[in-house]
Amino acid sequence: MDLYFSIPLVLICLTLAIAIFSLPVFKFIDEDTDPARSNSMDGIRYVLASFVIFHHMDCAYTYITKGNWAPTSDLLLYMGKYGVALFFMITAFLFWGKIRKANEVNWVDLYKKRLYRIAPLSIFCTLAALGLLFFLTERNEFSISVVTNALSWFDVGLWNYKPPVTSFQYSFMALAGVTWTLRWEWIFYFTLPLLFIFKKWSFELTISLFAFSLYFLPGFTNDAYLWSYFFGGMLCSEIKDRIIITKKTANALLALMIIITMLAQPTLYGSPEKFFLCIIFFSVVSGANLFGFLITKAAIRLGAISYSLYLTQGLILFPVILHFQANNKFELNVRTFVTLVLCYLAICLISSATYHFIERPFIKRMSFSSLIKKVYSR
Repeated sequence: MDLYFSIPLVLICLTLAIAIFSLPVFKFIDEDTDPARSNSMDGIRYVLASFVIFHHMDCAYTYITKGNWAPTSDLLLYMGKYGVALFFMITAFLFWGKIRKANEVNWVDLYKKRLYRIAPLSIFCTLAALGLLFFLTERNEFSISVVTNALSWFDVGLWNYKPPVTSFQYSFMALAGVTWTLRWEWIFYFTLPLLFIFKKWSFELTISLFAFSLYFLPGFTNDAYLWSYFFGGMLCSEIKDRIIITKKTANALLALMIIITMLAQPTLYGSPEKFFLCIIFFSVVSGANLFGFLITKAAIRLGAISYSLYLTQGLILFPVILHFQANNKFELNVRTFVTLVLCYLAICLISSATYHFIERPFIKRMSFSSLIKKVYSR
């Protein structure tokens, strides 16, 4: 997609979603929203999830027109990659912030809560994705291997093995290939006990880990850039407690860094990129809200359902991909523009439903269990 198509697409999608989710009909999302958490962190989750969706729309366009799942727009590529990077930073910021201040951690309870938070929606989306594959693509003759491959999908992101279950070889597209990030979320959660041991030296630890992931770790693994995002989020948690800036300064810093990043266009996964992203993230956790945009009621609502936005996008995009590929008609025109906008809005609307009926019941269950434990521990 070229800039003249992708920029209006992004702006109109974001604007329409904000307008729609400002309506009173979506106030049900507010019921369990903690006012203390209703800040720019919620709003930024919505923006980041949307960036990933736009990136995958670009990949979908390439697949329909050229037969391969790959980006064509540098802008949407950067949006998608930065969206994932900042999501990892948020995870590290929140969980490192919790354990470094705790005298002791109930690790069983922590992992149980993470499982309750991740698994229900993951299982639902897996069922829906397999249904799409079996009904919309050519099925293989039934065999034990088909059953085995299908069962492999129900890993709740632990190892992200999604083998083909039909003759369609790009089965990951049914979920837009997003589940690889769940595996990395789990990897970080499993490192928390080790990190907890060194929490006494939290500032020194995070500086060293971040530097190590930038300069030395790339020599050992190609996944070094992913570790740097997590360590960058941990470092921002430490810096936030030591460098206090006003919301006005934070907003100015965020706007400045966005402009600088757009002009500099740092190489993806390179060291300069990590510093840019850390400064952007630091400004957000310090109170930057893009001059009020990230703390609008609609942005907070959409941020609350951001996990659903992230996981359900393939369930909408995949049938559209198959439809347009079969008809061989997908050009950058008004019809395609409207189709993609409707896809985005459909993802938002479906996500509000999956949040309400799947995510929130388990969130309530976790909260109720914690309350019972507190009562009986007195």
